[in-house]
Amino acid sequence: MNQNAIAVDVLVRASNLTRRVGETTLLDDVSIVIRSGQGWGLTGKSGSGKSSLLRAVAMLDPIDAGSVEGFGAMIHSEAVPAYRRKVAYVGQRPSMVAGSVEENLRLPFELRGYSQTFNRDAAVGLLESLGRSAALLDQDASRLSGGEQQSVSLTRTLLAEPQVLLLDEPTASLDPAATELVERVLLDWKDADGSRAWIWTSHDADQIDRVSDQVIRMQAGRLIDG
Repeated sequence: MNQNAIAVDVLVRASNLTRRVGETTLLDDVSIVIRSGQGWGLTGKSGSGKSSLLRAVAMLDPIDAGSVEGFGAMIHSEAVPAYRRKVAYVGQRPSMVAGSVEENLRLPFELRGYSQTFNRDAAVGLLESLGRSAALLDQDASRLSGGEQQSVSLTRTLLAEPQVLLLDEPTASLDPAATELVERVLLDWKDADGSRAWIWTSHDADQIDRVSDQVIRMQAGRLIDG
């Protein structure tokens, strides 16, 4: 387990999150704090609420009760776009739009209010570190394999320079070699800047041990210590 010292700066504080869909409670009064340099590992059975928690913290799904505070400010609807530029969700099923891989990678940089510009050389470097070639940039994103699409999704996310990653089983569809590359790239990303942090969900206990410094478990929509 990565035992690097954890800074105390609070990046995100989610308090008393509750989410229901019909008669089903997906999140039951869940609270979690993400601090600079922290690597949470989140485990639990399928349906325990892991994805629901990450999507709620990412402000992708509505909540019935609770609040999310990011970087010292309460996140209300008008602040969500700026918050999502710092807090990025990566799922196991990447979302691609029609067009080339390069067009997909450029998407975040074309959003209104986004100050950064697309760096093609950085994109190539990230793709190559994930075992892909620069030739991938010209390919039709919709025709890529699941593993290739995940590489594109991770590259797009890291190019946008978030501070917090919410990683929802990001290697679930990858083979062991590709999984190792993803872990190495993401660990290097976090270690390169002590202010970065993540929550990483996985059913692989060995992976959780490699990528986290603290482990928590979800059960029936609630958080339980390790």
